[in-house]
Amino acid sequence: MKKQKNKKIKASNKMKKFLLISMIGIISPKLVLAQQVNFSISNDGIAYASRFTSDLSLLLSVVIGLIATYLVFRAVKKLKGGLFGSILNFISLGMLFIVLGTIAVFMNSWFPGIWFNIISTAFFAMGYIFMVVGANKLLKGVMNV
Repeated sequence: MKKQKNKKIKASNKMKKFLLISMIGIISPKLVLAQQVNFSISNDGIAYASRFTSDLSLLLSVVIGLIATYLVFRAVKKLKGGLFGSILNFISLGMLFIVLGTIAVFMNSWFPGIWFNIISTAFFAMGYIFMVVGANKLLKGVMNV
């Protein structure tokens, strides 16, 4: 009984560490490079507020995407294979690539050029392809039953 409780405590500690590291990894470049973001907009407060909300929503989508991807990978590990395990594995890989593509879009404002556009497009395409493969496996598994 104590071993199971210790495993749960260790798992929750690992999850807390993962969430902390992922948030620091996403927020720290934003804070460090915040002085370098240069945008030309008018001098009214509405334009600055819209710029802030767009950055905040992009940052929140990355954080929520990382947390959701981690939770789906954890569910895959608990399922230990099978039809739904393989389906969730493909979907979680697709989610991971989409989050990486969103991070590439986020970095594009700091490092202008075509490379981050190409990288984000490739990540988005691979993410959607993995999700389609997972959905196709689900369809085949349901149709065969």
